[in-house]
Amino acid sequence: MAPPRAHLWVEEGPCDQSFGIHVAEFAQFPENVIALAKEKAAELEDFSSVSGYVDQTMEEVGVKRKRVCGPDDISRGAALARNFLQDFSSLPLDQMDYEQAFQAVNKLKSGLEKDAVNNSWLQQFF
Repeated sequence: MAPPRAHLWVEEGPCDQSFGIHVAEFAQFPENVIALAKEKAAELEDFSSVSGYVDQTMEEVGVKRKRVCGPDDISRGAALARNFLQDFSSLPLDQMDYEQAFQAVNKLKSGLEKDAVNNSWLQQFF
């Protein structure tokens, strides 16, 4: 049997869905790994509705909070996250000892946390 084929394209920008499990299925990961991933995804995405209110930045849904972000917030937050990842990937970690690496990464993380104060999309990561 020939392996499955798909015609896919990649576009720059944020995505409101994760396709990791689908990719794992396509790559023929073991069934137990896929089952565990589906279980964890369901657990993390459970926004059971018990009560609800909406203010400008948060929507209360059951006992978990779901952030409400506009497209500008998402775009700016994604750009800041991209910069963080580029800065992180350019760190010469192979030339640093543990303490130097720890300090450098913490400095980058602190900068991103400061940026997140004014960006509700980024706040979901802290």
